[in-house]
Amino acid sequence: MRRNFAQALKTGGIDIAEEYGKLYDLFYGQDKDGRSLSECISNNFLDFHFRGTCLTLEEFDRKHGFNFEESPRYFNIDYFVSFCEYVWNFVTILPGNYFFRYYDKLFFWEHIEKLVDLIGYQSVQEDGFKIFVPKDNVAIAVSESPLIPDDVSYKVIAYHHHSMKGDLEAKKETIRKLADLLEPKRENLKNQNKQLATDLFFMFNNLNIRHNNISLDDKKYKKYVAEMSPEDLETWYDEIFQMCLLAFMELDHGERKAKIDELKTHF
Repeated sequence: MRRNFAQALKTGGIDIAEEYGKLYDLFYGQDKDGRSLSECISNNFLDFHFRGTCLTLEEFDRKHGFNFEESPRYFNIDYFVSFCEYVWNFVTILPGNYFFRYYDKLFFWEHIEKLVDLIGYQSVQEDGFKIFVPKDNVAIAVSESPLIPDDVSYKVIAYHHHSMKGDLEAKKETIRKLADLLEPKRENLKNQNKQLATDLFFMFNNLNIRHNNISLDDKKYKKYVAEMSPEDLETWYDEIFQMCLLAFMELDHGERKAKIDELKTHF
């Protein structure tokens, strides 16, 4: 029987609430001189290139909705992962190699990497920033495929990031990019898995991804799709994303099969 997420975490020997509290104390807690790492970051905030027009850390947090509490009323895995990302990126970009309670940047990097690994997540980096996403071996394999360009590779891995939940436009953009990559490989995919190709391109063209299927005055209008709830549409987008991964795996196997067939001729 498939274990639920709480059972998996228990088996892995990690209590995310407890680990959150420890990391919170490392970041906001004071040393014997009354200093904290968050205070150090706040005092050097103008040196952070990603601050935009924000002049203080408090303004930055307010603008971007960061409000981490010592004992949050609503706590879940996304809250924990978001805080790990927050601490990682601020500590990493903090000028110099500040020490706090005898800990330096290397300690924070290794500690957070260990935490996200224990909960089944992995790190992904782009433009100098790091996020943490659930490990998905298929997504990883597809992201490394020679069929996937670098700018799309990151989107494949980041599709399951917690910030993507409910963001239909962002998910649609990723799927549309994958659809564009699959289009010239359509016949090859049909040769590998005709039903998959048929179903996948049907959904590309009818679920408001490549065409406007929700505007009444558009010739591609689909009443069923237009009346679909955002939650239902997101569920279908997630299904399509998984089918895209399968499609790329099929294409990769097509190239592999040719090598296998050549190998067979030697036996």
